[in-house]
Amino acid sequence: MGVELGHKFSQAILHPHGIGMKTWGDISRRLNNESTLSLKMARPFLLHGVALCPGGFGSQIPIPRSGSEELLKSKLGIISSYADATEGFITHGWITNIEKYGCFVRFYNGVQGFAPRSELGLDPGCDVSSMYHVEQVVKCRVTSSIPVSRRINLSFIIKPARVSEEDVVKLGSLVSGIVERVTANSTIVNVNFKGYMKGTISSEHLADHHGLSALMTSSLKQGYEFDQLLVLDIEGSNLILSAKHSLINSAQKLPVDVTQVRPHLVVHGYVCNLIETGCFVRFIGRLTGFAPKNKATDDRRSDLSEVFYIGQSVRSNILNASSETGRITLSLKQSLCCSTDASFIQEYFLLEEKIAKLQSSHSKGSELEWVDNFNIGNVVEGKVHETKDFGVVVSFRKYNDVFGFITHYQLSGITLETGSTVRAAVLDVARIERLVDLSLKPDFVDVLKGESSDVQTQKKKRKKEAHKDLEVHQTVNAVVEIVKENYLVLSIPEYNFALGYASITDYNTQKFPPKQFVNGQSGFGSKWFIWCSVIATIMALPTPSTSGRLLLLLKSISEVAETSTSKRAKKKSGYNVGSLVQAEITEIKPLELRLKFGSGFHGRVHITEAVDNNVTEDPFSSFRIGQTLTAIIVSKSNMTEINRRNYQWELSIKPSMLTGSSEIGDRLMNRDFKYTVGQHVTGFVYKVDAEWVWLAISRDVKAQLYILDSSCEPTELQEFQKRFFVGKALSGYVLSANKEKSLLRIVLHPLVAVYNGTLGHEDDSGNLSTANATSHIREGDVVGGRISKILPDVGGLLVQINPHLYGKVHFAELTDLWVSDPLSGYHEGKFVKCKVCAISFSAKSTLHVDLSLRSSLNHMDDQKFGGLSDNVNSSSQRVEKIEDLHPNMVIQGYVKSITQKGCFIMLSREVDAKILLSNLSDSYVENPQKEFPIGKLVIGRVVSVEPLSKRVEVTLKTSGAITVSKADINDFNSLNVGDIISGKIRRVESYGLFITVDHTNLVGLCHVSQLSDDHIDSIETIYRVGERVKAKILKVDEDRHRISLGMKRSYLGDDIDTQTPSRQRSDDAIEDNDLVGTESMHQNNISKIKNVDILSEVEEHPILAEMESRASVLPLEVPLDDEDNSEMDNIVNQQRECINEAKTIDEKNKKLAQKKTREDREREIRAAEERLLEKDVPKSADEFEKLVRSSPNSSFIWIKYMAFMLSLADVEKARSIAERALRTINVREESEKLNIWVAYFNLENEYGNPAEDAVLKVFQRALQYCDPKKVHVALLGMYERTEQHKLADDLLYKMVKKFKQSCKVWLRRVHWLLKQNVDGVQSTVNRALLSLPRHKHIKFISQTAILEFKTGVADRGRSMFEGMLREYPKRTDLWSVYLDQEIRLGDMDLIRALFERAVSLSLPPKKMKFLFKKYLEYEKSVGDEERIESVKRKAMEYVESTLT
Repeated sequence: MGVELGHKFSQAILHPHGIGMKTWGDISRRLNNESTLSLKMARPFLLHGVALCPGGFGSQIPIPRSGSEELLKSKLGIISSYADATEGFITHGWITNIEKYGCFVRFYNGVQGFAPRSELGLDPGCDVSSMYHVEQVVKCRVTSSIPVSRRINLSFIIKPARVSEEDVVKLGSLVSGIVERVTANSTIVNVNFKGYMKGTISSEHLADHHGLSALMTSSLKQGYEFDQLLVLDIEGSNLILSAKHSLINSAQKLPVDVTQVRPHLVVHGYVCNLIETGCFVRFIGRLTGFAPKNKATDDRRSDLSEVFYIGQSVRSNILNASSETGRITLSLKQSLCCSTDASFIQEYFLLEEKIAKLQSSHSKGSELEWVDNFNIGNVVEGKVHETKDFGVVVSFRKYNDVFGFITHYQLSGITLETGSTVRAAVLDVARIERLVDLSLKPDFVDVLKGESSDVQTQKKKRKKEAHKDLEVHQTVNAVVEIVKENYLVLSIPEYNFALGYASITDYNTQKFPPKQFVNGQSGFGSKWFIWCSVIATIMALPTPSTSGRLLLLLKSISEVAETSTSKRAKKKSGYNVGSLVQAEITEIKPLELRLKFGSGFHGRVHITEAVDNNVTEDPFSSFRIGQTLTAIIVSKSNMTEINRRNYQWELSIKPSMLTGSSEIGDRLMNRDFKYTVGQHVTGFVYKVDAEWVWLAISRDVKAQLYILDSSCEPTELQEFQKRFFVGKALSGYVLSANKEKSLLRIVLHPLVAVYNGTLGHEDDSGNLSTANATSHIREGDVVGGRISKILPDVGGLLVQINPHLYGKVHFAELTDLWVSDPLSGYHEGKFVKCKVCAISFSAKSTLHVDLSLRSSLNHMDDQKFGGLSDNVNSSSQRVEKIEDLHPNMVIQGYVKSITQKGCFIMLSREVDAKILLSNLSDSYVENPQKEFPIGKLVIGRVVSVEPLSKRVEVTLKTSGAITVSKADINDFNSLNVGDIISGKIRRVESYGLFITVDHTNLVGLCHVSQLSDDHIDSIETIYRVGERVKAKILKVDEDRHRISLGMKRSYLGDDIDTQTPSRQRSDDAIEDNDLVGTESMHQNNISKIKNVDILSEVEEHPILAEMESRASVLPLEVPLDDEDNSEMDNIVNQQRECINEAKTIDEKNKKLAQKKTREDREREIRAAEERLLEKDVPKSADEFEKLVRSSPNSSFIWIKYMAFMLSLADVEKARSIAERALRTINVREESEKLNIWVAYFNLENEYGNPAEDAVLKVFQRALQYCDPKKVHVALLGMYERTEQHKLADDLLYKMVKKFKQSCKVWLRRVHWLLKQNVDGVQSTVNRALLSLPRHKHIKFISQTAILEFKTGVADRGRSMFEGMLREYPKRTDLWSVYLDQEIRLGDMDLIRALFERAVSLSLPPKKMKFLFKKYLEYEKSVGDEERIESVKRKAMEYVESTLT
């Protein structure tokens, strides 16, 4: 089936939604200039560097532009699916990724294959990247294919060399080779095998022992010959070889494919890779098994890299092998894979001998002739060269560079002086170090004393006698003579003290901490003197293959089989409870000693039976395996327990039990459970889980400590499981006891009350009663808590302080400082330090606990809060009770509720206050709910306090906040309602006149409704500032300092004639105005001196300010409470009509005036803030110290302090300030701490030496305290700002591995690659989609597509949007973003085609309306009338179609 291409234009193979053309001229130049061409649909068509395949648009694959010509001209077949890849098929592809082990090659339709290094045609030691590069077009051959698994194996060697079957070396075979050269990581050898010239041995494969591998690498020289090398793999004509003794010896047993593997088989191999979840072990070729983390070690260590290394020789136990999937599951546990022979130590001694020969300067190794004179067991003569604290150094006359060493234990009590001559027995010879271990013990030396005939003959005779009765696989008791780094030197007393050697470690335990052994003897008390012995099995008698040594294999005593004699002895045993026994320690565990006594009896000493009091930390530290001790039997286990525990007797070594054993034998059988609440107990930790610490109080009684009872410090609670380890001694007080379960609940501090000494109890469910739950908690205690719930609005927090007890933290008790959002930094599950403020019971006996998180109450920062200066603003003070309040006091609080009449604010946990609507602001509040939302922090002054009724009223006005003087109070007393007063107009407002009363400092308000009996249109045209008037006092409010006046003719009567018209007193007005101006200037100067923010005439007259604020409130406004305002009712009724008229006239002027006032006020505040900032910037270290003491949690201040020190060139001081800040800032302020860490990054990046290492050290520390993701992002931002591209790239590479489920991190990686214009965007996107959760895919793909449009390749962005829209065609948000990106590029044809596709979809009307509207807006901006009408017509057609 084909598509005919016409002479001028071709029929384009395009995706269903996009239109694209390619002119025939372009095609003919690339192909063959034929007029007509039939193209097979199977071959993809190349347009603009994009391969369009039969699968449609979804199968488009970007190909490298550099190789498009070669791909286009290729006449080879193509691979467009995994089924097309048949063995031997040759085709072209392009490299997408290069690794050290091979290359990944891409074909069409996303098909991908892999070419291993062995198939790349490289020379030995050659780097892959030096021969190939990404996007290179290569010709390759399919060697194998598994379509089901989507795997294709390739080879770049098109025609492999034909080698006869005889010349083909097989995997797992043994070859020999000669060293050609040695590199840092490998050794190149010339292989003695036909058809293969070269071989490579990696450094790890030179030896089974990790330490000897490095020595062998440094000692190898050109020309050294390996007799046996194992072929691990074949790379072309190059062999991958191994010199490991374990692999060579088991070459015939090593599996080559999965069919040769069966379960429970123990096979030698080597570690080829380590990941977080397990360990990969390789055998021969590419056959690899996987050991999961829980199967890798017996103790399930957290980090496998600490116990294994790449290249390590291991023994693996096959758990499962699937021939279908090719997967092999292994176990590397030492309990399943321990050695059954002495091959591990045998290879050690053989390789040590080889290395010593290689290090010899003479080719024949003449320097090692000294070894022949120091045979093991021989007695040699030397001179004491030097005496040291750890032993004696001996020199030899014949060999100046060979030294002997005698440990204190081997001196056998003999004192040697420097220069004296000694005769000592040779215990061990270290050829590499040229060191001989000697002994003066009579057991080794006296055998040969007095026999002067022939020392060598006597030595051989003694040695023959010692070994004559020893047999392979015989089990013997041996004494530790010397503890070496990798092995033990042992003597066998039963066989004439024959010397043997046993390895301390095994193949799988090379990096494990070695088991502790003691040289020779150890004592117990003053009565017993014992051997430090071990049990071992004879594995090899002395031969040249063992370097002339007797090789042993250590064996645990517990593994020794019981003989029939011991079984009969057990039956005849007469041990009873209370009997004293001599027991030998066989095993030491954190919580018990395992003992053996009698004829094969086993028992244990529980940790609580070691000392009389459980206070001693680690009571087993003074004991050693093999030590003999006296114990008393305290219990005998039943048969079920014996089978479960593997021991029969419970023993005790308490001194009090041993000395009074005859008296307490009967009492050991009856142990009563007697514990009282408040009793002090001590135990040892035996288990720690997420919530509880479990302790052993005795062998049968357990106790538990709850996490929140363990500390009150959040940092300690976070590290709960780290603070308590198995075996730790811990004391506490009994809170409750469960006799049936033999279980106690304890706390760490004494209880408040013990309830008359009665036993605490638990209910049927195991929960404590309410009384017991709080018996250890009282008011004023500082306890640890965990946030259980964040309550809505200003509800505060619900904090757990016990397993079943919760307390509430009031909204005002969250922080010490008044902050706008006190809940910031808190989240559910966070540990906090809190103080118990109150404990109470409701009528239903429900317990209520009030808590506080204020650090000043918790005494966490006593110095910080105690050292504040006296001039701290009183507004930051806390009001604990209503008695602390007084009128005119500045307070702060949080809005609790809001209504149309005002709001309530919370001043503290117990005190609330009300604010009338008229007191919310100096200006009109249009929407109280919007301007004063619940939880908002406000500052105001107390207006009135009523302690009896517990009512507090507060105002937020600033103009009326000045304290009234005593003279003003006296003036108020002299005024009475009905008096006629005279004064001057102070201010003219639209709502009335402010009048200063003569001979006083008081100002009254004459409302517009009280000016005249007739209606007044405009007050400003009648009255002027400074004009003298008379008025009648209508009301005097002394509490609120307000005076209401009236100027109606009906009020004044005859006094009206005394008033002078305004026209006649124009001169007086001018004069008064001048006076007002002078006073205003004077007040302005005073304000500047006092740093007053707002300069106003109101400050000069507090009563004027009060009256002005009152005037802004209409008489119809009522207070929040039920106060009686009957005095105002008459005035309100009389004035209502006038007010309504005045309101209509003055509304416009009032709005303009308010707007102007607000603008002026904002300008004044800004100017005041600038003046304060300029004035208050610290100029010295002392000023900064004061500032950080007042705001210790402000990262801004700390960073300014650091910058100040850097300006003085004191870098060390800046570092110390950063450290102080990190210690000082509260742990709850994580964002503040993060700011300090970022500043620290920048500091070290600028001044560190070297900067990179210094930044990384700070970075590692920051990870322990802050959110790791935020810390990584912060460091990345610094690298990007400072243009450290290499470090940024490395960090991003780690981030996408560590935070692989973070969409933000993957987007940063994509953005970085696009900015740097490097390859790998597509592979990164693919990896991200595999790692990210499904619900994040749309977000990631859409954001990546936007990045492609902005900084990358727009075609890739289109492909991503198209792929999403195929899956989610009804997502109008995706359509909108896609359209926005295309509109930004400006290709109108493409944009209109996209709009046409969008509006042709069948979507709900609401979504279609959005699309049509967007289409219409676009055409209005760039199109003509015809196109606009076209869009409208299509919209109407859609509407009509939906209606029908």
